[in-house]
Amino acid sequence: MNLDILKNIPQYQKILIFALVLLIIIGGFFYFVYIPKNNRITALQNEIAKLNNEITANKTKLRRLDELKAENEILQRRLLELKEQLPSEADAVALLKQISELGVQTGLDFKSWKPGAMKQGPSGLYMELPVNVDVEGSYLNLAMFFYRIGKLERIVNLTGLKMESPKIVRNKIHIKADFTATAYSAVEGAAKKDEGKKDVRAKQPQPKKK
Repeated sequence: MNLDILKNIPQYQKILIFALVLLIIIGGFFYFVYIPKNNRITALQNEIAKLNNEITANKTKLRRLDELKAENEILQRRLLELKEQLPSEADAVALLKQISELGVQTGLDFKSWKPGAMKQGPSGLYMELPVNVDVEGSYLNLAMFFYRIGKLERIVNLTGLKMESPKIVRNKIHIKADFTATAYSAVEGAAKKDEGKKDVRAKQPQPKKK
């Protein structure tokens, strides 16, 4: 650059040239340095805010960790209790045998014991093992039989109870009663049966008549 030329330029033009150069420098700084850095800072601030939110959420979860562990232990114990009430198929059959023995112990006379078709429950989580039962005995014996069934740890459902033909036997009113006793088993045990397999409940020994 020939500096002698600048000497001949009027003062106001020198000021304009200086201002123009200054604007170019400032504009270049903003465009190439400030704006990119500012955008980067904004992005980092957003990322930091997101991380802070995640940290806060994780701290909240961490504070509830002990509570969640305790709830999980309660649920696990409850699950074990339910599994005990929902036995395998073999245990359910044994439960039905126990029911017939309770009937004999309470003085009932079993007229028939007919296993029904085993079927899956509506929820698909268990199998139903029904047995149609026909007994005869006194009101007291029948009531005691139902009471003792209600005290069993395993679930047994009695449905379709019908009582008829009352008569006097040794100064006591005897009646005939028929109902369906249904035990329940886990689906895993019921699903193992093979095609053509006989229902093991059919082998249930008939209680001896008194």
